[in-house]
Amino acid sequence: ANGVERVVEGKCSGKIVRQPRGSNGFGYDPLFLPVGHTQTFAELPPDSKNEISHRAKALDLIRPVLREYFKK
Repeated sequence: ANGVERVVEGKCSGKIVRQPRGSNGFGYDPLFLPVGHTQTFAELPPDSKNEISHRAKALDLIRPVLREYFKK
């Protein structure tokens, strides 16, 4: 609001596996193994992936900013 820019960053730590695993998702999903999980993003059910992804974490961070903006 009033020309003020808000930026948030969501992060999901993990590692890259050597062989692609799974058929869900797109891009790097078959190669990305999130910390604390035994399945790649492509092996996880979409709801599970969407709870831990960097996009979900960014949305969680920006949600209060959007609520405040739209109150006005």
